[in-house]
Formats: sequence, structure tokens, C-alpha cells
Amino acid sequence: MNRWDRENIFKDIGVLWDLAWITVTPILLGIFVGQYLDRRYPLGFSWTLSLLALGAMLGFYNLYEFLMKESRKMDKKGSSSGKGNGR
Repeated sequence: MNRWDRENIFKDIGVLWDLAWITVTPILLGIFVGQYLDRRYPLGFSWTLSLLALGAMLGFYNLYEFLMKESRKMDKKGSSSGKGNGR
């Protein structure tokens, strides 16, 4: 089967879209909430930078968890298909 058939391309694009959003959403939320808090409650530090850093950590943690879950699924699928070949 051709690796670049239409169904696989759309599936791969969908997975990439999901990966982008689970990573970018916490970062954007941190920026927007931080800017709001900076305008509303100005303190000696920047809410925007603090929440940007927190959002980046959460976004990359989400990405890590998603990739580990997919890796475990692939390992499970690979080990179940390899059991029945008698080697």
C-alpha cells in the first residue's frame, strides 16, 4: 500500500493539528491571562512572563504525555502482532 495515500495524509495532518493545539493552547492562555493581570494588578514582576513560562511547561508536558501514550499504544500493538508467529 502506498504510504502517501489520501486517507493517511489527512490522518497525519489531524494528528499534527492535535499536537500543535495541545502544545500552543496553554502558552497562549498564559500570555493572554498574564497581560490581563498585568493591566489589572500591576506588581513588581511580570504576570505575562510568569504565566508564559508556566504555559510553556504545561504545553510541553501535554506534548510529552501524548507522545508517551502513543508510544505505549504502538508497543502494545507491535507485541500483540508478534506473539503468534512461533519464534
